Amino acid sequence: MWDTDINIDLIAETLIDDFEKCLKRPEIPAFERSMQELRRHFPNVDEKGLMDIISLVCTAYSRNTGDKCELVITAPPSFRLKARRTEDVVGCLITEASRSITITGYSISDYFDGMLDSMVQKSTTGVYVNLYVNDVEKHGEQLQRVKSYRGQYLRLFEYNRAKDDQMAALHAKMIVVDGVSSFISSANLSYHGMQGNIEMGILIKSADKARTIEGLLKELRRMKVFLPVTD
Repeated sequence: MWDTDINIDLIAETLIDDFEKCLKRPEIPAFERSMQELRRHFPNVDEKGLMDIISLVCTAYSRNTGDKCELVITAPPSFRLKARRTEDVVGCLITEASRSITITGYSISDYFDGMLDSMVQKSTTGVYVNLYVNDVEKHGEQLQRVKSYRGQYLRLFEYNRAKDDQMAALHAKMIVVDGVSSFISSANLSYHGMQGNIEMGILIKSADKARTIEGLLKELRRMKVFLPVTD
């Protein structure tokens, strides 16, 4: 830990705040407050030197907060692979969610009932849960509790299959939690998806990617590709 005085700490907080505002609103003049603080604290440094300080800090901060990806697998326990396990990642994402859960399911078995119950419980505490499924009727037993708790915080959507292509399906398998963590995998929400098969996926920590995924699903809802389940 650096032994800094309070002025340096305040400048660091101002730089980070200005940098994040610049990312969100690039049309607004950037780093005015930071420049004022730097001029006050380093009166002997010229304008170019101050801009170099800002550039250096922004570069370091960008590298530290960039997108992070992690390999996730489903494989027999005897396989000693240097990667996190699908069931552990899915369980942690649902358990640790504090604001929102967006999840898609092509195949959902009773093996996933415990995690479905966890999502229902999360919704009762104010966590927004959006569950997209391929075929509600096929998974009626597994989704019964989800249906009974539908409301402001728990919504269920079904893929609106085209009448001229009955083989079309919602085949995507992904979870987005709190607008930051996105897990995209080949694994279904079933025993074989969580343990029995060989499956592979990627866990991405990126607010931008999470926003893109959830935005796409919202657009598909607007286009009526997904319809809310009401019965």
